[in-house]
Amino acid sequence: MNDEILRVENLRTTFTTSAGEVKAVDGVSFTVKRGEVLGIAGESGSGKSATMLSIMGLLGEAGRAEYGRLDFMGENLTPESVKSLRGDKIAMVFQDPMTSLNPVLSVGYQLEESLRRHNWQGNIHERVAEMMTRVGIVPAAERMRHYPHEFSGGQRQRLMIAMSILCGPELLIADEPTTALDVTVQAQILGLLREIRRDSGMSMILITHDLGVIAGEADRVIVMYGGRVMEEGTAREIFGSPMHPYTRGLLRSVPKPDSPRERLIPIEGQPPDLLNPPEGCPFVKRCNEAMRICLHRKPEALTLSETHKYSCWLGVKD
Repeated sequence: MNDEILRVENLRTTFTTSAGEVKAVDGVSFTVKRGEVLGIAGESGSGKSATMLSIMGLLGEAGRAEYGRLDFMGENLTPESVKSLRGDKIAMVFQDPMTSLNPVLSVGYQLEESLRRHNWQGNIHERVAEMMTRVGIVPAAERMRHYPHEFSGGQRQRLMIAMSILCGPELLIADEPTTALDVTVQAQILGLLREIRRDSGMSMILITHDLGVIAGEADRVIVMYGGRVMEEGTAREIFGSPMHPYTRGLLRSVPKPDSPRERLIPIEGQPPDLLNPPEGCPFVKRCNEAMRICLHRKPEALTLSETHKYSCWLGVKD
């Protein structure tokens, strides 16, 4: 039995702007297995969110996505079939809940609308109350009448999680779900997502620039930069034996609790201009180990094990 729930092959995403065409995602491929958490890490602008918005069909008029293949639960998806799955079998939690909730509609109405759209068979009001209680928004019957501004940031994120799991999705995409939340609330949100996954068995894609969150939650990790996958492996492989210079640079820039006095080493320079992306490796101008070939040719993925791959000319043997 195939344990893959999602397969993405050779995804390319562009945005048309007044300055030109932004090549946001350049040939990204990955899979998600049933019940696992896939973490996607990288700096802002690395293509993490654009990849997920492409899969969900939420790019807007300026965006265009092309892919070699997009399979969900063994079915090859088209742009139209993705729309029918969105919010039902595939759900997404966005990083800013205040802009995802309509400020002039009660939260109960907005959650019930999701069930109506997907023709929920059952008592819609009771289902919403059940999910609000499930995520810790109580008393649900009273709070359903409230508006988004009457909830704290953490509570609004809980509401977005409740909305995303109303229809019992097979795959949940969480895009920076703890951004702008304090450490205590962040831990509560992550704990809630962990509990929901354990009870439902759903798979999750967790997008974040916080490597601490990735290390604590993900089974496998993809490291992205400049719209490309730099390295992929299990959490143990990525954090224990990183191979790509970018991955190693990210880990050197993270504080270590057991070495609080150790000086952090930042990655010098700026991310590439995706209006005019580099001809070769996107990390070439910030890499201390770059070679001449890195300027002109994009490296292919090198396989270290069944689970660990990275794209870098340093690993190519003459």
